[in-house]
Amino acid sequence: MLRFKSLIYLLFIILFLSACRSTRTLSEMKVTQVPKENYNSIINSLPDYSASLSSLSGNGRAIVSETGNSDRVTIEFETDSEFSLITIKNRIGIVGGIMLVDKDSILIYNKVDKEAQKMSTANGRRTSLNELASINFLDLINYKIEIDQIASIERHSSDEINTFIILKSGGYARISERNHEIEYVEQPRSTGLPYSAIRYENYGEIDGFTLPRKITILSADEASKVVFQVRSIMVNPKSLELSIQIPDDIPIQRI
Repeated sequence: MLRFKSLIYLLFIILFLSACRSTRTLSEMKVTQVPKENYNSIINSLPDYSASLSSLSGNGRAIVSETGNSDRVTIEFETDSEFSLITIKNRIGIVGGIMLVDKDSILIYNKVDKEAQKMSTANGRRTSLNELASINFLDLINYKIEIDQIASIERHSSDEINTFIILKSGGYARISERNHEIEYVEQPRSTGLPYSAIRYENYGEIDGFTLPRKITILSADEASKVVFQVRSIMVNPKSLELSIQIPDDIPIQRI
């Protein structure tokens, strides 16, 4: 009986110490405001290839998750600073649709149903790839933050240090202090952007450019998600085909 009571007492001590340790970990989170004169050095430490990265091409796999539905497709893409051409293939490699995205609109050619539609990028939720098809691929893969977008910068430190760039829009970007990479971006619905959050993972070096190999995009209404895994990518390819060949007998519906 005495031994049993000793075990109970020992268990109580372990639980008490664990609770104390958890409380201490939470209380050790420290938030430090970064002085404005240091903003430039933080921004300049992030990958920004505006001057040297003019175009991309490649392919990958996308998992599209919506309410009551999930699908896997192959994506081939070509993009420069103005246009993104996205070709969608199903699981057996048949081309189902082609999208041409510019700053204001999305042109969609459905090869299966032989339909063509053109809509504002603000209506990107009409497409099966929604947010992924509403953002220029070059801007998506090389996400940039400008100084005039910043409201403040904070450093959160506990077991590791993370930098949070608070944006004037009401959103924020989380930066890896160790790797100087953008890990996560969140924006409020009031911005009118086609996404509420973007997560970047698995950065790797490609011909001298450090780019993410996995991108997760959450829709503005948080009702759908696209997980895009880059399989291959070419930086600054010599030529791009940024147009859609739509047969003359298929009218373009404007939505």
